[in-house]
Amino acid sequence: MALSRPVRWVFRTLLLLLVLAAGGVAWVWWQLNGSLAPLDGELSLSGLNDRVSIERDAQGIPTIEASNRPDTAFALGVLHAQERYFQMDLLRRNSAGELAALVGPVAANYDQRIRLHQFRKRAQRAVAAMDTGSRRVLDAYTQGVNAGLNALSSPPFEYRLLRVQPEPWQAADSILTLYSMYLDLQPEWNERERSLAVMKDLLPADWYEFLTPRGGRWDAPVEGEAYRFEADFPQTPLTELQSGALAARDWEYRDEVQLGSNNWSASGDRTAYGAGMVSNDMHLGLNVPNIWYRASWILPGGDQRRVTGATLPGAPAMVVGSNQHIAWGFTNSNGDYHDSITLQTNAEGSEYLTPDGWEPFRVERESVDIKGGEPVEVDVRLTRWGPVIGEDHLGNLTALRWVAHDVEGANLNLIRMEKANTVYEALDVAAVSGVPGQNLNVVDDRGNQAWTIMGRLPRRFGFEENGFSAEQPSDWSAGNHGWNGYLSAAEYPRIVNPEPGRLWTANARIVDGQLDRVGWGGYALGARQQQIRDDLFALETFTEQDFLDIMLDDRAVFLERWQRLMLAVLDEETLADRPPLNRLHDQVENWQGRASKTSVGYRIVKRYRERVIDQTVGPVYDYLANASNAFWPGQVDNFLEYPVWALVNQQPERHLPEGFASWDDFMVRMAVDTLTELTQGEASLSDRTWGEANRLDITHPLSGALPTVLSNWLNMPAEPMDGDTYMPRVQSPDSGASERMVVAPGHEENGIFHMATGQSGHPLSSYYDRGHRDWVEGRPSRFLPGPTEWSLLLVPGQ
Repeated sequence: MALSRPVRWVFRTLLLLLVLAAGGVAWVWWQLNGSLAPLDGELSLSGLNDRVSIERDAQGIPTIEASNRPDTAFALGVLHAQERYFQMDLLRRNSAGELAALVGPVAANYDQRIRLHQFRKRAQRAVAAMDTGSRRVLDAYTQGVNAGLNALSSPPFEYRLLRVQPEPWQAADSILTLYSMYLDLQPEWNERERSLAVMKDLLPADWYEFLTPRGGRWDAPVEGEAYRFEADFPQTPLTELQSGALAARDWEYRDEVQLGSNNWSASGDRTAYGAGMVSNDMHLGLNVPNIWYRASWILPGGDQRRVTGATLPGAPAMVVGSNQHIAWGFTNSNGDYHDSITLQTNAEGSEYLTPDGWEPFRVERESVDIKGGEPVEVDVRLTRWGPVIGEDHLGNLTALRWVAHDVEGANLNLIRMEKANTVYEALDVAAVSGVPGQNLNVVDDRGNQAWTIMGRLPRRFGFEENGFSAEQPSDWSAGNHGWNGYLSAAEYPRIVNPEPGRLWTANARIVDGQLDRVGWGGYALGARQQQIRDDLFALETFTEQDFLDIMLDDRAVFLERWQRLMLAVLDEETLADRPPLNRLHDQVENWQGRASKTSVGYRIVKRYRERVIDQTVGPVYDYLANASNAFWPGQVDNFLEYPVWALVNQQPERHLPEGFASWDDFMVRMAVDTLTELTQGEASLSDRTWGEANRLDITHPLSGALPTVLSNWLNMPAEPMDGDTYMPRVQSPDSGASERMVVAPGHEENGIFHMATGQSGHPLSSYYDRGHRDWVEGRPSRFLPGPTEWSLLLVPGQ
């Protein structure tokens, strides 16, 4: 039967739409494939001096072999560009304040704030100040990045989604990636120091001392002893500080995973090799792709030295790893790398007081480009000490002195680690490296081990002698205190070959007598560091697997006393009066003693502690946050364990929280509230496992703007995880160990390395997420690249 004309028209229209849709899908698929990195064959690129071999294993980990160091850097630039260009672009734009030009108005406010640091101008100055060797490597790397990007048939897929073209890489952009690490690892507005000033001014003196201890029983320094928490209970009743704050709370205490890291090492007499062994897992935000890009290269020269480890896309250096003679890792040091300067200004606000009299503010204008909108102008007021970053809680203008703002704070001297032969040579490299201040833990193939700070340390003068604290903002106009350059290598704090043959760092205090050279920038509570130390002293000798086991240690040692406290609170009388609490008691009693994804009891104990802290001193912090926008509770709450534990154990009557008949009533009510929270709605307590709360959320930056089916394709699986905050296995849904590495120099074939997500940022890559399961499950995957799967030859072109 013949089709009627309307039906034929509908049929043809549908057919045309199907053809167009198929064509659209084919075009998209062609574009996606065109942005995949070539893995095999030959690639002719201008800028090379000689041929370069790149061999990749099944995970996409490259081994680069070139006849000269600039060509090695060029090849690494090609790899970074073809596998990770969008990530590199975000890193440079993040610190430059140029994100809005890529993603639109959503980033405009952020860009305007960051422009106060003028990092692009500072990056250009840092490049101009580089030594010849570093500049030659950087220029070759920059050429390689642009050559690699241009060699793709299509730009990386993210640019198609954003409907923009990628902009070329510049030498200064590599320094901008370094500045993004500063922004990750050091508070860019010196929030801790400014928050302490608010506390000191707005709280009674005894409350300030009580809430800001220097340490306690959880300290585990390598040098010196644990401090004692000996602060007396304040005279002012807690209820006076809480008054009015409980009704309208804006802030709630939570144990947030802080960006940091673990590393430790053993001396050669504690390994089977006679060489030292180092372990490192750097705790950062987890995204797709991983912040690190694994690589290995053969250094040109007679000894054919292989350098292997993790690189940062955007920079031509090996960040952590091994060179067959030394192996090294980092943790954030939490030293003091800023100072806030309270400015005296004239009536017109046009000048500020200096040791040389009144001086006018220098004003420089920054223009923030916004995709789809008009540029926004930002005026940056500059002083001789640094930019004006805002007002303090008293209305005084504040300037920022920060290592990151100086030329000394940003360079590529880290590259020198690849040629260091001993820990002593590595220590010298550390003292001249312009990076965010890190704990360097380094070992060599002769069995030595050492610790120091990698990154520049300011030389302060006059603070203590003139009644000032480097942890509080101060007026520098008298000229009797401030900074006077940077410490020399001979002045750096160091620990070399300690007698126990073990070195450990985990973002807490490391030293005692040398502490004044590092400063106090907000150390982590020492519980994680202490557990690592105790794990190390539980063994006499170590294998790579032993070190991996420590990294995966999720025992809840820190919370054990809180679990015992809960069981004491949930005694027979309480359970008889409140039968529903029996369910809570049973889970707490059988909590497994680990941050296990299957444990309900662990989650209960953790939330109970958080509630107790929040309902005792939490309102005080909430009051301070409401009193001043220059107070950030999360910057100064890291040692609250000490005062709160003293409160709940000694239970002073004058500090009973508001609204409770007794301390016993308070402690029971906290348990009731914990049960209520965890059983809201239809929830069964037995289903409220730690894994339900600690489910991975590792996403691509653009996935939130895509349909679910596409975002799931880009993101890693959302699965429950073991681990938490105060233990070696640090884990939250979107942060934790970005990588895990164990290696003894000279014995890299037995080393271990795995990381979240995979090598490539391209979802069609065969190794987009290869290796991710090793990281999830803690499997000991190999440190060195595996057998060659793909071979690519780079040749000089026109």
